[in-house]
Amino acid sequence: MSIYDTDSIPFYGWGRPKIERPIDTPQGQADLKLIVNVCYEAILKCDDPAVRYQAAQLLQAIGPMRGTLQ
Repeated sequence: MSIYDTDSIPFYGWGRPKIERPIDTPQGQADLKLIVNVCYEAILKCDDPAVRYQAAQLLQAIGPMRGTLQ
């Protein structure tokens, strides 16, 4: 497989690969919560608009967390 072989890579939505959810373990849930908290912190406190934009994109890709208000 070459880096240009896109037939074997599934794409969803706007041409982005589907992001797999972490394994439903306590460690996976803790990691996900940490990622979400860091992204929110970056959006609220970072001066660089590019960082805020990337954090927002990551949160959008992750989607709603289980057990939270949606």
